[in-house]
Parts: sequence; structure tokens; C-alpha cells
Amino acid sequence: MAWRIISIENPARLSVKNNQLLISQEEDVLIPIEDIDSLIIDNYGTNLTANLLNELSSQAVNVVICDQKHLPITMVLPYSQHSRQAKASRQQIEMKIPLKKQIWQNNIVRKISNQADVLKYFGLNDEYLRKCASEVKSGDSTNRESLAARDYFSQLLDDTTRRQPMWYNFALNYSYALVRTGLARHLAARGLVVSQGIFHHNELNSFNLADDLIEAYRPLIDIFVLKKFGFRGFEKEDLALSKEERRILLEVLEFRVKIKGKKFAIKNAIEITVESFIDCISKKDSNSLELPKI
Repeated sequence: MAWRIISIENPARLSVKNNQLLISQEEDVLIPIEDIDSLIIDNYGTNLTANLLNELSSQAVNVVICDQKHLPITMVLPYSQHSRQAKASRQQIEMKIPLKKQIWQNNIVRKISNQADVLKYFGLNDEYLRKCASEVKSGDSTNRESLAARDYFSQLLDDTTRRQPMWYNFALNYSYALVRTGLARHLAARGLVVSQGIFHHNELNSFNLADDLIEAYRPLIDIFVLKKFGFRGFEKEDLALSKEERRILLEVLEFRVKIKGKKFAIKNAIEITVESFIDCISKKDSNSLELPKI
């Protein structure tokens, strides 16, 4: 099973040698491609060969390219090689609105419940969020997600909209993006249409379905960041993420969460979620969706 997360933060030439990733810098480093879960390109001086991209794609390695702010901006997704890709994409496109609304309801109930668990973990008041979770209707027609988010981020970060220019928002966005790319990779690998969401429908967004399925993971990412850095991020004047901070945030993919009654790293849990989503649309049963808990 692939397990290594490789981040290239200095100029390098990346190529293939003997079925291994060859990193050419001052010294050459060889890493078996079969061991690599994700390759993060986080500088503008790195060159990759087409042969390497082909090999990484054939082995379903998650390739992410970051912008000048060190936030993921591009991902490389292979065409699905799964034997049942046509069936999965057809069933996804043929989903009826009631099933979509039921899946979204389950998704938001778990998201708000996870947010309440985060507040409880840090000794904050989780009562209102528990109430919101119990009131979510099909399709979240009464918008309990938004109401819960305002209370949650007001208590957690003193920022009801999470749009203030603070270090934590940069750290969370970086971590969310890493998990989002992992979800998109697994969705594409199973033949699903990543741009076709069940709730998100932005025509300019190629990853609507990944944005749907990440929702229940967001509070788990929040608690990961806060456990790693505490609340000292409020004191930081420099909002940019340092090299060391980015290295620590890469560990979010290894953060262990509970799903199907067992503990898994997030990078493995998202694969379980994707597989269960396929079960949902195949069985037309929203309760088949497996979502994480803290």
C-alpha cells in the first residue's frame, strides 16, 4: 500500500529510473513509485518528465502543484482504469433528486455532529450544534449547516465567516486542499464524474463532488490543525505558512479518524467514503454512505 508523501520544496528535476522516482538535486534520490501516495510540487523551479507523469498516473499517485502562496492549485488526475467506470458514472448521472437530498442530509448531520465534538474536545459549548444536527432536514432545506458554522467558528476562531486574514484560515485552507485532492483522485479513479456534485453545482468548479464529500471531514481537519499548533496561531503576525508549518500540515493525510467502527488514516478513510458513495448510488440507499467521526 502506498504510504509516502513526498514534498518537493527546492528546485529539482524529477524523472523515472527503474520504476522509481528519481529526484535530481545536489544528490540523486530514488524512491519506489509504488510506495508514494502523494507528490507535492511546492516550488517553481522543478521540472518533470512526461514519462514520470505517465508512470505516476498509472499507479494512481496523487500529484499536486502549489502556487506562490504554497496552496494547492493544480492536481493531475488519471483517466479511470477501473473496469466498472462506465457503470459508476452512469449511475451517478442518473441519480434522482430525493436520493441526492438524503445523502446531503446525512452528510450535513455528520458534519455538524463532528463540529460539536470538536467544540466539546476544547471545552466549548456544543449544545447549539447538537440541536442543529437534530434539526437537519432532507437536502438541509432549513440551512442548518450555515447556522451551525457561524456558531462553530465564532467559538473556535472568533470568526463567524472564516474570512478574516488570520494564520489559522491559511492553515485550514492548505489542509482542506490536501484532503480535497485526495478525494478527487479516488473519485476519478473509480470512474465518477468529479465535476458532477450532489449539492455543489458551480459550473466553474471541476471538483464539485469532492467538495460535497469533504464536508464531514472538515471538522476533523480543524481539530488536527488545532491539536498540532494549539491556539498560538492567533499571535502570529506573519500569515504565510512557513516551510516547517507546511511540512507538519502534510501530516493531515495520516491523521487517524474513525470510520466503519475502526481507526484509519484520513488518506485511507476517504477511499472508504468514495467506495461507499458508489454503493449509495448503486443500491439507491443513502444510509450506505460511510462518513468519518473523531
